[in-house]
This record gives sequence, C-alpha cells and structure tokens, in this order.
Amino acid sequence: MKNNLRQIIYDMRTQPVIAWVTIIGTTLSIFLIMTVVMMHQVYLIPFAPEIHRDRMLYGCFFHVTGLDDDNNSSAGLSYNRARQLYDGLEGVEEVSYMCKDLASYDAKGTSGEAFSTFVRRTDDAFWRIYEYPLLAGRYYTPEEISAGRRVAVVCEATARRLFNGEEAIGAHFLLNHNDFEVVGVVANASQLATMAFGEVFTPVIVDGSNDWDKNFGEICAALLVKEGVDFESVRSQVKVRYAEADTELAADRLKTVYHEAPFDQETASLSGLKGSNTTPDNKAEHILLAIIYAVLLLVPAINLSSMLHSRLRRRISDIGVRRAFGCTRRRIITDIIAENLIVTVIGGIIGLAAGVLFALFYDGIYTLDSGDSVRPALSMILNFRIIAIAFGACFILNILSAAIPAWQAARVNPVNAINAK
Repeated sequence: MKNNLRQIIYDMRTQPVIAWVTIIGTTLSIFLIMTVVMMHQVYLIPFAPEIHRDRMLYGCFFHVTGLDDDNNSSAGLSYNRARQLYDGLEGVEEVSYMCKDLASYDAKGTSGEAFSTFVRRTDDAFWRIYEYPLLAGRYYTPEEISAGRRVAVVCEATARRLFNGEEAIGAHFLLNHNDFEVVGVVANASQLATMAFGEVFTPVIVDGSNDWDKNFGEICAALLVKEGVDFESVRSQVKVRYAEADTELAADRLKTVYHEAPFDQETASLSGLKGSNTTPDNKAEHILLAIIYAVLLLVPAINLSSMLHSRLRRRISDIGVRRAFGCTRRRIITDIIAENLIVTVIGGIIGLAAGVLFALFYDGIYTLDSGDSVRPALSMILNFRIIAIAFGACFILNILSAAIPAWQAARVNPVNAINAK
C-alpha cells in the first residue's frame, strides 16, 4: 500500500494533468451516481417516523367489475371493506386504518392567524406503527375515535403557529371552521415520509358516514409485518379474503379484481398509489435505473481507462524491469488495479460529499406530487446503505477502467518494455 501511494504521488508530480483529470472524472461520475441513488433511496431507507419501512405493506384500493356488463369501479377502500380484507392476518403485528390522502385544511388558533395545514386522519394504531415522539399530552384513544370526538394531535411547528408558543394541550382551534381540542403535540416530520407525514392528526371516521358505499371510501390499511415474515404469505391470505368478497358481491353481479395488494414500501412509493385499477409493476423503474447506472459507470470508465493507459505508457520501462526481475503478471495487474482503486476512492469520497451537499442545499432535487420542494435531513441521505453503495460504485468503476490497461501492461515483453522510450 505504501508503494502504491508513492507511485500515485509520483504520477501526480510527473503527469499532473492526467492524474487530476482522472480524479475529477471519478468525482463527477460518483457525484452523478450518488445523486440518482439518493433520489431513489430516500423513499426506501427507514427514518423517523417511518422507521419500519422494510416491514410495511399498504392496501389502499379496491376494484370491482360486473359479471354481465362493462360495470367497472375502483377507488379507495371503505372502512368496513378495509377491515374485512386486512384485519387479523397471520404474521401482521399491527394494522392502521387511515385516510390514504393528506387533506389541506384551513386552521386558526388563538394567534388569530388563519393558515393552510396538512391534515392526516388516522386511528390509534397509527401511533404504534410510526415513530412520532410525544412532546406533550397524549395520542387520541380508541374510545375517542369511536365516539367521533373532535380531538387532534398537532406537530410542534403547527402548535407554535396556532398558539404563539402558549400551552397547546387542552387548547381549542378551528379546522375548516370546526372546533377541535388539542390532546397531544408531536415532533415535526419531513414530507419525505410520504405515508406518515402530517401537521395535524385527527381521528379517522369509523361509522361509515364518510364512505361512498359499502366498497369504496378514503381508507388505506398500513400493515406492520412481524420480523422475518414473508410478504407473500401475507398477500396469499389477502387473496383468500378477496375470494370471500367475491362470494358476497356475487349477489350484486360483481366480482373483485385483485392487483397483488398489499404493496411494499418501494411499490407504494414508486407506483402502488398512482392508480386504483392497475397492478403496479416496478420492472420499468428498475430497468430505467439500471440503464442510468450503466451509462454513468461505463462512459466515465472508458474515459478513465484511456487516462490510465496514458499513465502506464510512461511507466512501461519500469514495468519491463519488474518483469525482468521476476515480478509475475498477476502482481503487475493487482498493483495497477490497487493504485487505480486508491485514486478512484479519493474521487469517490469527494463525489459522495458533493452529492450530499447538493441534496441538502438544492431545493429542486426532491419535489413531491403537490409540487412542493423538500430538503432532506442529513440522516436520510448519509447512512450505511448510501456509503456502501458509493464505495461499491467506486470498486466497479475501478475494475471497469483499470482491468484492460492493467492486463495489457502485464503482457508486454520485458525486453521491448525496457528498451521503450
């Protein structure tokens, strides 16, 4: 390793342009790769409040079609239909029934200022699945939900805005002109927690009065699967529930259309909640990502390979001397690849740092469906998985760019190499 470092320093002194172009090219390649990776992984990596993303499944839609005609209906689930499909499944630790979409309501507290806020309607199980630390008060209870009480849990920023920093617990405020009592204050969350984010949380309506009919409504089931349980075992149980619903719907000359629900975190984030009458398929997304990664690795690798070839041409006599004194071809290849790996890692570290800073400070990298731009927290984009991907990309880029030049250098005739100028 020490000799490799000495050789790199020597190359940078004798061939500064080629050496710096190599480092800059690596930096740019890793920066672009990590930008794409972070844009994708931020919707998959667990962070508060969605700390169980790797164990979550979501069932948000119902689709029925007619037995005799072209009757075709699909939408969100009614409360009772959601419970029929997802209650009591084996291997599921908790199920929360909540409205699948955020609502934007006007809120007004003692501050006198009316403003728009994001409202999420949930049941009590929501608080056991998602990590929203209580800063004051409590969560609403099943009894309050059943009774239809107008209570609310608000995030810290909203509480401050409603009540000018005064005590929020027990205080009342207007939400779309309806009076609500604050029973709890929780920590703020990022909008990148797409399934759990909210600024005001109110009890979901469970008496069916907000459902459109017995099949359809606004409900989404969030399932926390037990550790080690296979998602397919849960889906197989849900498929049986769909068959039971078919028996019930046959009296209305209807049947269900099963779309492989419930969906995992990746499917829900990428395509699972985009439509209610299609079966989500991530293959197109995966193919597109694979093409992007291939281009971002292969194009720089070709250029970096040319740079390395130029560096080695100036060292051909040294390589010939080493071969004449018994150095094996394998040793020549491994030394060249090791030297190039060090340069690649240096460029990769700089590229990763640049990618993280870009994600933190450029507002347009994370744009939600609402059009709002969101800046992530550092913990969302700098973690073990992201770092592992960055160094994995460095290793692949190193092999792609160094393998052929190293192989060619190792096969040179020692006599010709020593006599080369």
